[in-house]
Amino acid sequence: MTTNNFGQKLRSLRLQRGLSQNDLAEPGLSAGYISLLENGKRPPTSEVILRIAARLDVSPEVLSSAQEVSAQPRATDIAEPDYATQISLLQGDLAFADGDISAACDIFEAALENAVHSVADQMEAIHRLAHACEHLGELDRAVELYRQWLDLHQRQRGSGWVHKWLVCATALTRCMLELGRLDEAVTFGVESLAQARTLGVHETPPAVELASSVQYTHHCRGDDGRTDIDSGAVEEAATAFLSRDVQVAAYSEAARAAEENGDQESAHALLVEALHTKVMESRAVAADRVAVTAMAHISYQGGRIPAQLQLDVRPAVQRLQGHGTAVDAALGTAGFANILLNSGESEEAHRTATEALATMPAAYRLSRAQTVLTIGRALRDLSQYQQAQDSYESASALLIDMGLGWLGANALFELAEMLEHAGDASGALSVYRTASKTLRVPRGT
Repeated sequence: MTTNNFGQKLRSLRLQRGLSQNDLAEPGLSAGYISLLENGKRPPTSEVILRIAARLDVSPEVLSSAQEVSAQPRATDIAEPDYATQISLLQGDLAFADGDISAACDIFEAALENAVHSVADQMEAIHRLAHACEHLGELDRAVELYRQWLDLHQRQRGSGWVHKWLVCATALTRCMLELGRLDEAVTFGVESLAQARTLGVHETPPAVELASSVQYTHHCRGDDGRTDIDSGAVEEAATAFLSRDVQVAAYSEAARAAEENGDQESAHALLVEALHTKVMESRAVAADRVAVTAMAHISYQGGRIPAQLQLDVRPAVQRLQGHGTAVDAALGTAGFANILLNSGESEEAHRTATEALATMPAAYRLSRAQTVLTIGRALRDLSQYQQAQDSYESASALLIDMGLGWLGANALFELAEMLEHAGDASGALSVYRTASKTLRVPRGT
């Protein structure tokens, strides 16, 4: 019996160097072909080994010696988890919980390299590594890893893991949205929502976050009228998750549906999630993030949040700041700033958005742009027009640089209206002209 050691070694070396398959590709060695090599669907020739070794700056023997090794179980066979790998994963979890996410990444990377006998172990390591990369701000790499996990899950039909599939699908959509890859986010997100409904997990917190992300992506594309997602239902479900009992009930109901469908493994995983949500503050903040994010998306689109919900959101943001990662805290705080702004609390909104921006990783480009825009709007409401203009122009430039011309133009139109209100007619006219030209810039894909 043989194993695809070459593909595993190639993937491990590539990821160690922070390279995507596209980065490794060159004329005559496409990213698609590299994917086939890594998945064991094409045997490498001697020439290919030499070329890849040169690209990775390793000896060709490092790759050729891994080409075929006998007497080992195939990596595509599900096997019992290896305890050494499980110990490494737990050590990485501890580092992540301590806030040392960079160290956690290193541990998960090593666990993935060693998890050659069990797809289950590989998937656990990939999922954790992707999550850690996302919270480090390495979003391109997180996207690649989440896709790798989903590909393995699809090939292991009947292996369950429905909840983890949904978490990965939601995270992948979230990362693509932040990177401005809107068409990909919408297409994948809509497909995943349909599958979540089929699997009976469409009312759990990750599915509600996914629906909110798809809805917001439509807004960013200027397609508010082209989605069948009920924004009112998303808002109602998300705000309900501010109650931990509602979170637990959602997971428990999904577990019941999975058990009725004969999927005992998924039922078990969903009940474990219900239990963890019930007893672990760090796990419950995931639903806090869902609620805050969904309400922030609504406010970004101009919706108003009822006064009582605003009061309920504040402790949720505090829980994110106390028990979530730095990224959770920054994004939650930024969303709350926009909610405050829409409630007329401009001074607190400005202070809150400024604090969030200071701690938000640079890779979160869309959230940073929206936060800068929140700062500009707050300054406008405080009649600090020159500072507001600087923020509007900065937000517009960030959005246009991402290829989101429609959002960038909207920011400029708001700036022009502010200048006109402030009595600067010539400045307003100039900005109106720039905004009109911006609308002809191709939309982000």
